[in-house]
Amino acid sequence: MVRVKFGKEQYEAIKKFEVQHHGDFWKLIMDKVGKSDGLSILDVSEEACLFALTLAENHPSNKLTIMASAEKPTFTFPANVEYHKGNIMRSAESISQRGPFDLIIFNEISHDISDIDKLFKTLKGLLTDAGTIVLFSRPKNPPLPVPDVCLMLWRKLAATKEELMASANAAQLNTTCFSAAVPISVDKVQWENILYSGCFPAIKNTPKCDERTIRDFCVAKSGKFEFEEKLLIVMLRK
Repeated sequence: MVRVKFGKEQYEAIKKFEVQHHGDFWKLIMDKVGKSDGLSILDVSEEACLFALTLAENHPSNKLTIMASAEKPTFTFPANVEYHKGNIMRSAESISQRGPFDLIIFNEISHDISDIDKLFKTLKGLLTDAGTIVLFSRPKNPPLPVPDVCLMLWRKLAATKEELMASANAAQLNTTCFSAAVPISVDKVQWENILYSGCFPAIKNTPKCDERTIRDFCVAKSGKFEFEEKLLIVMLRK
């Protein structure tokens, strides 16, 4: 069975979702960063973060480095984007010469990272003095609409606000947190492609959650997926 995949179709589905539902988040973040041009950006999400790619597409003066353990997606990246296959915890030095970075993004941070204290200390070392680390985390409950086989791992992997704050303190980073609840209404074909992308750790790491499982889950839905999305946005600075 084919596991999750991340191609052009999945990229377009997530991009549409970001524009529909997360525009206010990104405006808030960029207001806090202070500028949106001329930035050196590092994305260490396990899948190419749509916001980082949008910043690269819309602002050619930005330079984006993506580091993920997955194979490089097959769709074409903007010219100001470099993709490095690797794990930030094991090979940060391989991209350190691209830094220091003004903005570091980690989407869907969870206990998929075994040592968050170490992660934060590693990212701090790659940050400019005035730079910002932006993390996104989703709570244990309620999870997003995902196949039932993923629910147990979702709750196990989800990192709490308290855990993230403690890790930030251990790395001697200043923390600003925002909690958000967003009403979502999304077509089931679009949601199916978002689930395929593997951008949610619980789906990517559940062996029984393959392409057929995701398809059956979405086909069984009578209408649109409508739910309240909860997000924790954490901004870290030196």
